[in-house]
Amino acid sequence: MEYRDNRYFTNDFSYERYMLTTEEVIGCIDDAVRDGKPYSVARFGHAEIAELRIFPDFYNGMTYYRKYNGLAGQNVRAELIKAFSSATTVGILSTSENASGAEYSKKTFVDLGLGFYTICSAWVTHHMTRLPYFWEWLKQYRVVLAGRRAAEAAPVLRKYGVTVVDTVNLEGYDQLETAYEQLRSNKEWQIALIAAGIPATLLSPRLANDTGKVALDFGHALDLLIDGQDGFDFEALVRNLR
Repeated sequence: MEYRDNRYFTNDFSYERYMLTTEEVIGCIDDAVRDGKPYSVARFGHAEIAELRIFPDFYNGMTYYRKYNGLAGQNVRAELIKAFSSATTVGILSTSENASGAEYSKKTFVDLGLGFYTICSAWVTHHMTRLPYFWEWLKQYRVVLAGRRAAEAAPVLRKYGVTVVDTVNLEGYDQLETAYEQLRSNKEWQIALIAAGIPATLLSPRLANDTGKVALDFGHALDLLIDGQDGFDFEALVRNLR
């Protein structure tokens, strides 16, 4: 990957003024596809911050959700740090969206000495699905879906005219390498939408950098497309896996 001049988190650094808007992230995706360059979004929400293991109480508080987030007993701290450092755009929690999460996030990034190239909201993909032109924008690209609900999402996207070239099952961390090889060997897609909890955060930068394509840690945005904005029930999805 080419050299990048990253900004680094400090205690007195107001990072939120550097956050890209949803429209700007879409512009970055368009530019990357047009220019044939890699672009990735890796989102660091509550689960990822917990797994960086700076705050034991925060980590222990996420135990109930760990299986849903794609992990069993693995310690993925080093891999998350690598994903953070190698992603083109990192999605992080802002004070306006989640004040306590943003505070935990900033303290974690400072403690680990992390820097970023560009940043945006951790919920940027959710915001994308709510844009009135989302479907018109997405259907200009060839898309591959990866994740627990990839096969379920494919007919929904196709109904709106999106070209889905393949789906790859990714239930959890143990399937990460198999999913990576399937995605890397498929030459047809332009954008990968990966919705697989923490494995998606780990996979997106690696896949983009290794293929020169766009890979997005898409998260619950895929659930929103399947279930609808009003039908999405996070806690029900978690319960179904326990």
